[in-house]
Amino acid sequence: MKTIKKYILILLLALIALSLGACTGRRVVATGWSEITLKEDVAYFSYGPQVYALNLKNGTPKWLYPVEPETGVDFYAAPVFADNGTQLIVASYDSNLYSIDPATGREIWSFTNAENRYVAAPLVTDLGIFAPSSDNKLYAVDLNGLPLWEPFETGEPIWASPAWSESCGCIYLTSMDHILYAINPETGSLLWKTEDLGGPIVSKPTVSESGLVIVSTFNNEIVALDEKSHRVEWRFSTSDWAWASPVIDGEQVYISDLSGTFYALDLESGNLLWQLQPGGSIVSTPLIQDGQIYFSTDASSLVVVSTDGVVQRNLPIEGKLYASPASDGDIILLAPSEAEFFLIALNQNGIQIWGYPPAK
Repeated sequence: MKTIKKYILILLLALIALSLGACTGRRVVATGWSEITLKEDVAYFSYGPQVYALNLKNGTPKWLYPVEPETGVDFYAAPVFADNGTQLIVASYDSNLYSIDPATGREIWSFTNAENRYVAAPLVTDLGIFAPSSDNKLYAVDLNGLPLWEPFETGEPIWASPAWSESCGCIYLTSMDHILYAINPETGSLLWKTEDLGGPIVSKPTVSESGLVIVSTFNNEIVALDEKSHRVEWRFSTSDWAWASPVIDGEQVYISDLSGTFYALDLESGNLLWQLQPGGSIVSTPLIQDGQIYFSTDASSLVVVSTDGVVQRNLPIEGKLYASPASDGDIILLAPSEAEFFLIALNQNGIQIWGYPPAK
């Protein structure tokens, strides 16, 4: 019954179709939801057949890429800046990686080697651009879109962006094959990997300054591993699949699950500090700003919580919220699905100041 409940839930999200294996193996095919990147006074986001650059203050468009929608080309992963902000890297469902001029929206280059769609955004470092694909491979290219090394292959599709660790100088990659990998970014070789963590992992791992790598799993569990020893330091059981990436704020780590439960844990021990369930499944990473936590739910609400677990606001929003909130400090951006607007801007009082596309 529980498996059936999860299957129906995901169908209602209208985002993925699941084929569940008899035991731990499962195949998943993604559609997607838009994600937002902010830089200076511009909001960049991917939604369906185009990538948008909008004026952050009033929502007017600066450019659209491509200028006219193209059949078979869809974008959902967050745009990522590279080359000191002179390139905007976007991953597409047409299996291509594109570099766009962020000032004009003009295409600079494309990388076409992947054999299946990109679900997540690439990781950009000084060493290159690392793009995870649902063809089970991590691709590495330079700032001209040329391959750096042979793709690193996992046992199942990769839905999550890789994470960079300063302390080990490595890339952490998660996969639907239930495994966390540590990869040498210069050669693409495996440094170490975990044993099977019990369930698919579809979100980016989070790395703490103290050397913990924390992952959310579909095994109803959050797992924290030590970077040096590679051992599990703690595990925390959630009420349902843990989809969103953990977020660290000081000595606390915030996690969530598809039951709609939001948790605060002690970072070093994994002990529960508090939890709440305002309603609606949570699949997006929370935003931490000015001592408050913002997270969205598929029950059409933006929830604002203090760091000690007291709900400050539960704002109704038209549409379902699967993407993470974004903010420049003054304006909060949301990308709802099944709504009139597919990007809205709120002020600090939760009042909408513009929506895109504008009402006709």
